[in-house]
Amino acid sequence: MEKIIRTNYLFDGIHPVQKGHIVMKDDKIIAKEFNWEYGSVSDKRKLVCYDDCFVMPGLMDNHVFFSGYLRMQAGIDLSDCHTKAEALAKIKAVAIKKQGDPIYFHGFDCEIWPEKPTSQDLDDLNYSGAISGIDQKRSYCWLNNHAKARYDLDETGTSAEAAVKLINELLADKKELTAAYQQYEKTLLACGVVATKEIVFDSADYFTWRPEGKFQTRFYIQAVAESLDIPRLINYKQTTFPKNVTFGGAKIMVDGVVAEETGDTYGAYSSGIDQPQIDYNKIAYLVKACNSQNIPCCLTTEGDKAAAKAAEILVQNSKRLPSGIYNSISDLEMITKETAKQMAEGKIVAEIYPQVLGLNKSYEESYMENVLPYKYASRFFNYRALEDANILLTSGTDLPLFITNLPEAIMRSVWRRFPQGKKRWQEENGLNCLSLLQSFTKNAFLANGIKDCGTLLKGQKAHLAIFNEDLTTQDITRLEQAKVIATYIDGQLVYQV
Repeated sequence: MEKIIRTNYLFDGIHPVQKGHIVMKDDKIIAKEFNWEYGSVSDKRKLVCYDDCFVMPGLMDNHVFFSGYLRMQAGIDLSDCHTKAEALAKIKAVAIKKQGDPIYFHGFDCEIWPEKPTSQDLDDLNYSGAISGIDQKRSYCWLNNHAKARYDLDETGTSAEAAVKLINELLADKKELTAAYQQYEKTLLACGVVATKEIVFDSADYFTWRPEGKFQTRFYIQAVAESLDIPRLINYKQTTFPKNVTFGGAKIMVDGVVAEETGDTYGAYSSGIDQPQIDYNKIAYLVKACNSQNIPCCLTTEGDKAAAKAAEILVQNSKRLPSGIYNSISDLEMITKETAKQMAEGKIVAEIYPQVLGLNKSYEESYMENVLPYKYASRFFNYRALEDANILLTSGTDLPLFITNLPEAIMRSVWRRFPQGKKRWQEENGLNCLSLLQSFTKNAFLANGIKDCGTLLKGQKAHLAIFNEDLTTQDITRLEQAKVIATYIDGQLVYQV
């Protein structure tokens, strides 16, 4: 059966939004026109009217950590606990039934509790195994001393990299893994996501027992507990993984976090703290080793100096990659026009986190003009420089830092609005809305070598995301209320409000 989808707001992944229709048959788009002249409707040609909705290609989130999501969802849900005592009671009830196996928990907000939790509170339960949890804001780890020893963690170990031993344990726990993956997939399908670029720590073995997913996963390996294993990456290139899972490349961290004064910047930090010491020669060696084997690299940078160095390294090595395979730089919190130009000339993909401005509550409470001298402020989130350089631009969320939210991404990266207040962040350096939409669709799939997704052209896979509002609207209230009402994969409805 053919399925006709019509709308007043059709974004095909390439052209500006217009009135139009598409026709799907089986798993493919067989026609797309910017009109409603779709012919007859019959038992064999069904019409679906999304007249006042926004119809677009399904999204690809170009930077996610399922392992981080797993950690945030594992074990006991303490989100309904309003005090430390309530949380301890729930943990104790589980501990009574356990036999020394690890206990995990999540969802609590200790900032609203009258009393902050401590390791001693958990130790007083006299449980023989590890007890560990992370708060919903990813700002505090609550651990007993067994957990601290087992995972080499302390209360500040909120990053996924710091908790790699804990995460590896969770990935090997098929019950926890299955429950979290089912919720993860449900969550992303409700966001219009049909594909992800997933960052995996050290080994991708867990894909062999993770539940089969509906959306595509292209994974990159990041070395955390061990050195980057090039032979293992070569083997992954030749391995057939479960359905919808394919190897992508290697991810390499370059610097730290500018807001925490660990990013590598040209300007001196206002506090006087020294710049981080980064072994760029080692990074260059790893990139060369990967690219020589046709394995692309994604370098993650925040500081403007780190981005410039990363671009220089990737440009030197990108010529080793076959046509259609790209090195990339992710995050790119600080961007200069010179770096953008170098990336464009070297065909380096830019991978931004367009929701990241939302980590600042308002302009007045933002850090960008304080952490470095004022003259460097224009380099923060300068997406216009990337767009003007005609770089292949993609977007990710760094999930679980953010859950994919296209309306919010537009609000932050196009409109440049903070969650609170009316003052915006350097509106002249924001993205064009069309470019932002393409960064989640056409560009995202192209950057990952996936040629049959990302647009609604004839012959493409019938992956769709349907929003209840026109995402190009200039009405902020409407944009704030926009949400996904349907997601299609291969022409099949996989999510509906």
